[in-house]
Amino acid sequence: MPDLKPWGKMIAEKLNKGGSFYMVEFHPIVWMFDYLEGIPIIKYGYMQEEVIYEEYVGTYADPNSKMISKESTWNHGLSEVINALTEAGLHIEFLNEYDDSPYNILPDLVETQSGNYILKNKLYPLIFEIKATKL
Repeated sequence: MPDLKPWGKMIAEKLNKGGSFYMVEFHPIVWMFDYLEGIPIIKYGYMQEEVIYEEYVGTYADPNSKMISKESTWNHGLSEVINALTEAGLHIEFLNEYDDSPYNILPDLVETQSGNYILKNKLYPLIFEIKATKL
């Protein structure tokens, strides 16, 4: 979605007082890279206003599928996510960033002993989590 303000408002409207919203998502830095051209290269902005459109063979659930996936996405920085929630009246309980991912969907990830996946060089976080509460 291109604008997170309606998203934050909808979340706040659906929560009862004291209710919590929790999300875990890939870090916006992950979506700055184009993974379709072999070696990942930075191609997209951290807070890109324009749509990112990609077509590729396979799906996130089955990379070996012959299906052609067509995706339209927008990259929002963490400040946009936090501000959409706080401007809607929610209190941020925490924001955490992690080097590891439960999904092996990016090129050249390394499996850890825990069964998660990391970048070989750990240059940037792969996942973030946020919890917000309606006061």
